[in-house]
Amino acid sequence: MKGLGRILFRFTAAAIGVGIFLLLLNLFVLIYFILSSAEIQPTSTNYIEQIAGGIARQPDGSCSISAEAQTLLDENFVWAMLLDDAGTVVWQDRMPETLPRAYSAGDVSSFSRWYLEDYPVHTWSDADGLLVLASTPGSEWKYNIVMPTAQLTLLFRLMPLVLTINLLAALLLALFLGWRMYRSASPIASGIAALASGEAVELSEKGVLGQLAAGLNRTSSHLLRQQALLNRRDRTRTEWIAGISHDIRTPLSLVQGNAAQLESDTRLPEEARQRAERIRLQSQRISRLISDLNLTSKLAYAMQPLNFQPFSPAKMLRDAAAEWLNGLDDTQLSLAVDIPPACNALVAQGDEHLLRRAVENLLRNCSAHNGAAVQVRLCLTADQTVWRIIVADNGTGLLARLQHGNRETLPTHGLGLTLVQQIVQAHGGSTLFCNTTPGLQVTLVLPMQPPCSSK
Repeated sequence: MKGLGRILFRFTAAAIGVGIFLLLLNLFVLIYFILSSAEIQPTSTNYIEQIAGGIARQPDGSCSISAEAQTLLDENFVWAMLLDDAGTVVWQDRMPETLPRAYSAGDVSSFSRWYLEDYPVHTWSDADGLLVLASTPGSEWKYNIVMPTAQLTLLFRLMPLVLTINLLAALLLALFLGWRMYRSASPIASGIAALASGEAVELSEKGVLGQLAAGLNRTSSHLLRQQALLNRRDRTRTEWIAGISHDIRTPLSLVQGNAAQLESDTRLPEEARQRAERIRLQSQRISRLISDLNLTSKLAYAMQPLNFQPFSPAKMLRDAAAEWLNGLDDTQLSLAVDIPPACNALVAQGDEHLLRRAVENLLRNCSAHNGAAVQVRLCLTADQTVWRIIVADNGTGLLARLQHGNRETLPTHGLGLTLVQQIVQAHGGSTLFCNTTPGLQVTLVLPMQPPCSSK
């Protein structure tokens, strides 16, 4: 809603500015027109005086005109005549035949102010008589406007008031238009906010912004339908995974138990006992995969409760390393744990069980996807804002699966590294995968204060 207020202010200011600009522009044009028009009369009068000065009455009653006066007459007027004191035409130039050759005092008084047979005329009186110069019909507007001096004075006095009224009218008009725009845009803004939060939007489709409101209504309906489908799909997927995990747990436990009994039965041949051991190990692997699948599904849909508590990362890493080493059958695998003395006192916030699960998955990947003689390094570093777990090996098992030298994305198959990334993301951290040629280095970057730890 604050954004709408800013829009209203800008709209009103723009409307007022446009109104003031147009008012000043019109005033400038009016003043310029008056000043430029005022220059025409002296120029025309100058022409008339020069033409009149070039016409001379001769003693015999005839008239002569100078070449300069004739040129001015031809360039500015269509015809001319000279009247004596009795109103008789004593000289003419291109005067139409339809016009009379004698005029009364009333006729002279009339056409000297207005028109002579639709011809705008200008007059000049001197010792030779009354010179009448005619322009093209329709080329000039000649009407006298009579106004008392008192009214003209009042007009100039009221002009500031008129300008103020115009400004107030422009302001009120801008405010009214802005208010109308605000009323039309306010539901649109509320609808956009509701749309962003996933709520249903039902706006009136009338008014200036009706089409925009209709588009928001259609968008809301489409998004709600899509969200319902996604929720139903996710719910079905989660329920299916949980059901499969539950149903397979019991027969898998029976397989593990029977395999363990066969493995420990000394009456069986050594080859049979080794097969039983492989069955037990593979069934345990299947059990871990099912657990990873369940946990991945819960983390993906924020269904896994996170137990954020203070814990020691150094102790957690040592415990995970000891358990991994104790479970190894191949003595050619080696593990180096690098924890600086300053990190022994480090206390972090997080779900220790899930983070240990992530470290164990990384260590199992080091042994599962590499040859026997592989060296693994487990490191812990920290600064003021984040702490890091680094698991690196010198093997080659994941080089083909990570197709580039440096990537932050995971392979498209396998749950181990996917689960690692999901656990770190749940703690507000990031996971970096880097091929070291040879080997793979995985860095878990975790904040000192996870975003969910305050909940």
